[in-house]
This record gives sequence, structure tokens and C-alpha cells, in this order.
Amino acid sequence: MNQSAKLIAKNATFQAFVNSYIREIDCAVTWIEREEWLKNHRTSVTLEGEYLIVIELPLQNISYVIEVEYKSIIGRQVLKLPLKYCPISNQWIKEDRVTVMISCIQELHLIVRDKDCPDIVVSHYDELIVRLIESYHMMTTYIEHEMKKESLNAENCSFIGTEQSLLFGHWLHPTPKSRQGMASWQHHSYAPELNGMFQLHYFQVASNFVSESSILNLSASELIIQSLQEVDPQLRIEKGSCIIPMHPLQSQWLLQQDHVKEAIDDKTITYLGARGPHYTATSSLRTVYNEELNFMYKFSIPVKVTNSLRMNKISELKAGVIMARLLRNIPFLDQYPLFKIIEDPAYITVDFPDHKESGFEVIIRSNLFTSGKNQGISSIASIVQDPLSNQNSRLANLIFKIALFESRSIELVSLDWFEKYWNCAIDPLIRLYDEYGIALEAHQQNSILDISTSYPEGYYYRDNQGYYLSKSYEKELRFIEPALSSTPELFYHNSIIEDRFTYYLFMNQLFSVIYRFGADQLIEEEKLIRIVVSKLRKLETELRGIGKEFINNILSKEKLAYKANLLTRFHDVDELSADLEQAIYTKVSNPFLLYKKEEEYDQAISLTH
Repeated sequence: MNQSAKLIAKNATFQAFVNSYIREIDCAVTWIEREEWLKNHRTSVTLEGEYLIVIELPLQNISYVIEVEYKSIIGRQVLKLPLKYCPISNQWIKEDRVTVMISCIQELHLIVRDKDCPDIVVSHYDELIVRLIESYHMMTTYIEHEMKKESLNAENCSFIGTEQSLLFGHWLHPTPKSRQGMASWQHHSYAPELNGMFQLHYFQVASNFVSESSILNLSASELIIQSLQEVDPQLRIEKGSCIIPMHPLQSQWLLQQDHVKEAIDDKTITYLGARGPHYTATSSLRTVYNEELNFMYKFSIPVKVTNSLRMNKISELKAGVIMARLLRNIPFLDQYPLFKIIEDPAYITVDFPDHKESGFEVIIRSNLFTSGKNQGISSIASIVQDPLSNQNSRLANLIFKIALFESRSIELVSLDWFEKYWNCAIDPLIRLYDEYGIALEAHQQNSILDISTSYPEGYYYRDNQGYYLSKSYEKELRFIEPALSSTPELFYHNSIIEDRFTYYLFMNQLFSVIYRFGADQLIEEEKLIRIVVSKLRKLETELRGIGKEFINNILSKEKLAYKANLLTRFHDVDELSADLEQAIYTKVSNPFLLYKKEEEYDQAISLTH
């Protein structure tokens, strides 16, 4: 194992875990200035950061001190080596990062045990530890693979190149690269980070057992045959049958299920094996891409990724088609041409008695990034990802390139870049919610930018699991698209939508961009937060629907909703299976309110002079 890759992976895991811990378990965390702390504590370790974080684990009688290399206003700190008090030498010494993380998980377990909590908050600390170690080891493998290539963050990028570049995964998740259910040898073919190519597996199914829908000129089954015949023109299927593609991992799982075995025995289903064109995985692992084809496939796979077993639900299949039709029937996308939604306009599955989902559910997704249209396309997650050692982030490379070309300062270019980003990625999302009551789960991985000129020139949203429709607009939306009556689960109360929209749009997406600018010393976070507050205030005066109240809450609430990924994992909540697909949410301090208080203080001081 490459020790350099191992150290990078261990540090990245530590950053994600501890940042999650100090946000979600803040009762056990205190901040202190370095000089103040050194007055009362001895250590042989040279500390350079201005601040330290103290984590107390009282049930284990353990205290840790972690040096903060970069203090972020929006909440993701850059951390250095942790220290632990050694009573024998009466001083603070270096501690291993993995030991710190496991000790923190053990403390959570002891808290739950001592409080005799009910089953709904039961501890699954052992599984969390297993997945933490697994994620760390897989990250090491991915980094080893990447270190053999040229710079990870070259400003020139293709869609699939950036999709497969997310070495560290979710920036605030304790197990960002855990793929529970995949054997180590399978990663080389199916993990996007290792760039594997593979054929899909196909099943021939009697048509009367097939359910499908499409808003395109061709049905889902016709689209599938068309993609196969482009590679194998001689392909023929039996009359009265359809062919359904499947991810190889799901295919192996299906062939072990009793209901599938019985269908194969009675000739309802025929397993055809691997064939057809080669695909490669996008960042979600289960959506597959071929640059020559106009459609991607999104499959169920028997793998737990981050918080959930990745399974397509019938409701999601229907939602993709219905929402594609709804969005075509409203003028919004024409009015905001820089804002686009990647459609899931067709689906196909196999029906089995007594099975709501059979495992054959396939979503057909429009591929807007075919050969010739796939350059300069990147998810925001890739743009803001931490760089490897001695490299710059992708965002920093973009800014440096523009500044050199335009002969302008880094800060001015950064301000212009952020303005273009806001106009295509943030402003339209809020307006869509305001005008039509449609909120999108627009986190950084679901958010794709066209940066072909190095500036953000357009935004693409993807994911049919991420539509939230306001009950306040239900009557109007059902009038526009009557089929919404078959998907009542898409409608939510505004309070639930606002919590999720706050987290996904602000905490996850916008704040990650602001953080990256600040951590890379391109422009101070505080300046961008002031700009955001100004933009939100202006937008609030222009809105006439529920977006107005949403912005008011964002600017005025003491605490904002935050998805607690550490607690969700610790309690083993599968959010895709929970009621309302609800993960555990908590509240964190509102950085916009902090700015407002500083502004009010400055105004008060100015009045005294």
C-alpha cells in the first residue's frame, strides 16, 4: 500500500469525520485561541494555527486538542494533527487520527447506552466503525490509482473525467467512500474512481410482465433495442418479449432471488448475459455513461453508498417521467436559459405479484454530454474538492487561468466567477421554488456547471429522487400536469421543504463554493457572505410566492437546518427507506445572522462618532 496515499486518505477521512462531529455534537466541543491554551498546557509539538478545538469525551476520560489550520465561517475547518493528554509525561502528545475517530464513535455509543434510549435512536457504532475503516481503505486505493496520472485538477475537463475524479467524496460525511456490498475486486470494474469499463447484462422478459413509460418518440423498450442494435445490427428478440439492461452487480443479485429463479424456470425471463456497448460509472456508481449514446441508465444496485442502499423505487420511476413532462409544460426553463434540468424521461421494469419493486427498475436518463458536447462540464463537487498534495483545486486552477488571460487580479476574477455562478446556479433554483413551489435537492454532486470558458456559463440539475413539491401549489401543479395525482409522495409541507432546501442548496452547495474560495485564499469568505446577503435581500423584494418567506427565514433565523450525516450513519438510518425519506436533521448557527449582527454593531459604533 502506498504510504503517501494512505496518509492522504487518513487525513481526508479525519477532516470529514471531525468536521461532522463538531457540527453535530457541539456540546462536547469548545474553541480556544492557541496562545490562551498554551498558558496552561505543555506540549513538545509546535502549534502554528491561531485556534484550537478541544473535544471532550468524559465517559472515557479522554480529551483531544486539534489545531485548526484554516477557520471557516461557514463551518468546514481545515484540521491538523490531533493531540492527547498524557498523564505520565504531563504533556500533550500526538495521537493517531483513526484512534481519535473511533474514540469519538465509542463516546456516542456510551451516551446512548447510558441514557437507555429507545430503539429509534439505537447505537450502530460497530457498523459505523466498519464502514469508516472500509471508506478509508477504499479512498487509499482510489488515491493510489490517481497518483499515477497527471494533475487531478487540470482546468480542461470532460464530463466523465470529472465524474470519476471525486476521490474524497462527500465533504461532510463520516464514511464518504464506503461501498458496503462490493467486493474489493469489483471496484476495478465498477467504481468510477478507477475508470473501469463494462458491458451491461441483459434479460429477455415476456412483454405482459413489463411496465414501462416514456414521454419520448420511442418507448423505453424501443430505446434499449436501438442502443443494442447500433453495436449488434443482427440482434433479434423473440416476439412478445422485451429486453431489459441491468448493472452487472444487480444482475448477480437478481439471479439469486427466488422470484427471479422461478420466472427463469417457467421461461417468463431469459438471462442473456453480458453484451452490447461498454459503459462506465458516473459519480453515483449506479448511473452509467457512454459518450456515444444519447441516454444513460440508472440502476438499482445491492450496495450501500453513504447513507442508503441504492434502490430505484417505482415512485421515483414515475416521478422522473411526470416531472419531465411538467417542466416541459411550464415556461420557466425558457425564461432562464442558463438553468437546465437533465430529464429522466423514460423507465422500464418487471412486475411481480407481491413485489412493489422487483429489482429490475431501470431509469433512462437523457445524456446531454455526448462526444463533442462533453468538454468543460463538471459537477460542483469536483470543482470544490480538496486538492492532492502540491496541487491546486480545480476552482483555483480556473481562477488562475482567467486572471492570467485577462491580466486582472485574483480577487476581481473571483468576484466575477462567483457572480456568474450565482446567476445560473442559485438564483434560478430559488425562483423556481417561489414561482411553482418546486424545490430541488441541488447538492454539489447533483449540480453540474458548464465551465468550458473557465467561467460558469450554465447549470444542470440531475436526480429524480430530489423533487420536493409544495402542498401550497398542489392544485396549480396538478392542473398543469394531472398525472401528479398518481405521485402524492412528491408533495411536502413547506416546513419540511425549507429544511431540506436550506441544507442542499445553501449548506451543501453554496457554502462549499464559498469555502473553497476562502481556503484557497482566492477571496475571503466574509466578502462572499456579504455579497450573498445583499443578493438575498434584493431577491426577497422581487419574489411574490413562498420563496419570499424562505429567504426571510434564511436571513433571520438563529439556526439553520443541517443534515446530520454522522448521526444518520451512527443510528443506521437508511433515508431512502425511512418515512418521507427523512435523514436525521439538526440545527447549526446561521452565518448570515452573524454577518447581520456585525453590520448592526458597525452601524451603532458609527453613530457614536
